[in-house]
Amino acid sequence: MPDVVDGDLGAQYAMRSAALEHLGDGVWLVDDAGEVHYRNRMAASMESMYWSRGGAVGTMEDVVFARTRDLLGERAHFVAEFHLSGDHDQQRSVVLEIQRMTQPSGGILMHARDVSREWLREQTLHDRHIELEQAYRRLEQTQSQLLQSEKMASIGQLAAGVAHEINNPIGYVHSNLGTLQTYVSGLLRLLDAYQLLVEGLGSAIRGEALAIADIERQIDYTFLREDLPQLLVESREGIERVKKIVLDLRDFSHGGQGEVEQWARADLHRGIESALNIVRNELKYKAVVRKDFGTLPLVECVLSQLNQVFLNLLVNAGQAIESDGEIWIRTRCEGAEVCVQVRDNGIGMPPEVRKRVFDPFYTTKPVGKGTGLGLSLSYGIVKNHHGRIEVDSEPGAGTEFRIYLPVQQSRGASAAVSEQREYP
Repeated sequence: MPDVVDGDLGAQYAMRSAALEHLGDGVWLVDDAGEVHYRNRMAASMESMYWSRGGAVGTMEDVVFARTRDLLGERAHFVAEFHLSGDHDQQRSVVLEIQRMTQPSGGILMHARDVSREWLREQTLHDRHIELEQAYRRLEQTQSQLLQSEKMASIGQLAAGVAHEINNPIGYVHSNLGTLQTYVSGLLRLLDAYQLLVEGLGSAIRGEALAIADIERQIDYTFLREDLPQLLVESREGIERVKKIVLDLRDFSHGGQGEVEQWARADLHRGIESALNIVRNELKYKAVVRKDFGTLPLVECVLSQLNQVFLNLLVNAGQAIESDGEIWIRTRCEGAEVCVQVRDNGIGMPPEVRKRVFDPFYTTKPVGKGTGLGLSLSYGIVKNHHGRIEVDSEPGAGTEFRIYLPVQQSRGASAAVSEQREYP
């Protein structure tokens, strides 16, 4: 009976040895001194290569066997990745696992699994990730360029009106200053006459007084005294108007290529007023703008981008009105959100147009009158602010756009100026 048992054990041992020899992993049995008592075929092939990890390079004898105690230390288990290189530029990556045996005989079991394919797959994924990041940056840059192009297109379309708006106050300031120069010249003459009167007191005071009275009649001194302050006030208002138009244009065109737009808490009413100031000449001959501003908190946003949205909606509202229309702008706060509504009583949109209104490059305007980017970029800007934009429109009944924006961005949402835009 013992012979049979011994025979079975021998067969099992032979089967296990054969299995280990055909295993795709390397297996070693090593004593505490680092002497190898068993290695399978794959282990032998791995020993012939150079091993490297953490700056240590050499044969397996140098890098592993001679350092087994250091690698294990007081631990019973150690796992690390090594890179193997052989002749003919053969490269491998293996995960080496060292396990201290608990049997009475002691010893150490080493197991090396070839993970070259996994490493290559991981490297490929890493390279692909870098490519995707680069493509994303290019897309982001292209989107920024599209946004700036749309801004410049809008400025180009409004340039004549803006020039007219600037020319008007400059015109009357120039005229007032000319009149003021005449007034000042007369006042100087009057002052000269008074000076002569002072110098000649006691000798010809009656004659000088008559001369002064004559000059006062010539320059209409009483009217001049009343009109001069008013001229200065009008001139100041004209200059302030020019200043505001220029500032609004600067704020609107801010954020071009190469500039970093910053998230900040801002007053949306200021942005709406800036957009209205720029588009005023486009609207004033065809529509009356009615404002119903509620009480809004400061909103965390990139205001220059939202200025673009407000301008696009106002321009579209004006173009939808043929003559004698109205545009309503209403703002309100709804909990953690603010809402900006822009409504017109223009021609409206049929359903087939309304469902495509946010599509890039889609426009119903004649060639040269629109790029088809205004509303699609507006949609992207609002999405980037983690908001939403809704539209209601019926032919002949006008159009209403509603923009909902969070008052406070979620953590990390404003880490970048823009994210990848999505379109419906």
